[in-house]
Amino acid sequence: MINCAIYLGGGRKRELLLSSPVLVAAGALGYEGFDKELLNQGHIGAIVTPPLTWQPQPGAGRPRLVRTTAGYVTHTGRRNPGLRKAVRSHARLWEDAGVPILAAIYGRASDDFAEAAAFLATAECVQGIELHLPHSMEAGQARQCIEAALVEAATPCLVRVPFEQAMVIAQVGAEAGADALVVAAPPLGRALHEDGTWVHGPLHSPALAPLYTELVHEVASAVAVPIIARGGIAEPADALTLVAAGAVAVQVDSILLVNPTACTEVYLGLEREMTRLGLSTWEEMCTRHQRTVG
Repeated sequence: MINCAIYLGGGRKRELLLSSPVLVAAGALGYEGFDKELLNQGHIGAIVTPPLTWQPQPGAGRPRLVRTTAGYVTHTGRRNPGLRKAVRSHARLWEDAGVPILAAIYGRASDDFAEAAAFLATAECVQGIELHLPHSMEAGQARQCIEAALVEAATPCLVRVPFEQAMVIAQVGAEAGADALVVAAPPLGRALHEDGTWVHGPLHSPALAPLYTELVHEVASAVAVPIIARGGIAEPADALTLVAAGAVAVQVDSILLVNPTACTEVYLGLEREMTRLGLSTWEEMCTRHQRTVG
């Protein structure tokens, strides 16, 4: 087993311990699609919920997906039951999961994030918050939203930075006091559906791995905040590359749709590399791997 102890949220009412550097990205397992056998193996450090808004969202049109040569473009319309209903409906399951559950929160104004963070401060089934900001949000407004959440948060607060302006929002998040940065949200794409209509939304593809690696490298060189890398991970080598670029942990995302055991495969790949290098802790692994490659 990997000797991993990543602490986030020092000084908050409730800290977060990640006992594995492999996390499940927002929505990749849904609200309750947790495989107990997989979770009991200890390969997953935390699970991030699908993005939730303070108020329920019926969604803008039905969810759709278009496969392209560069990956697939998805449209969900941000359909969700709202934060309060989601917590009420799934609290028992999240409490019994055996791994930390992080609530992904999406909003467009500081009040959205403040209300969500204040509510989650009393929700024992949630051990952290991951803030999802609109891709086009300006730096000043992003700072207001992050700070509003941090004022109310009792648990660690992670900020997922948009792909299109990762450096700008990463610096804003670091200056505001975020406990970690998730680098990065998938870029937005547009593709024609077979019915002739446009599908606009996140683009998921292992082909984007070098671009995510570049973002992680740039952010890690500019801020002194723990970085959790997300995107482009299809096999252990992808995770190792992101760690070499400066990440302390990784989030496995869309690959889980086609390979449900991807988290275990990534974890075991990292474990094998640590054994090969003769390292005993994950902290040593990050330091050695980043120094060696750098």
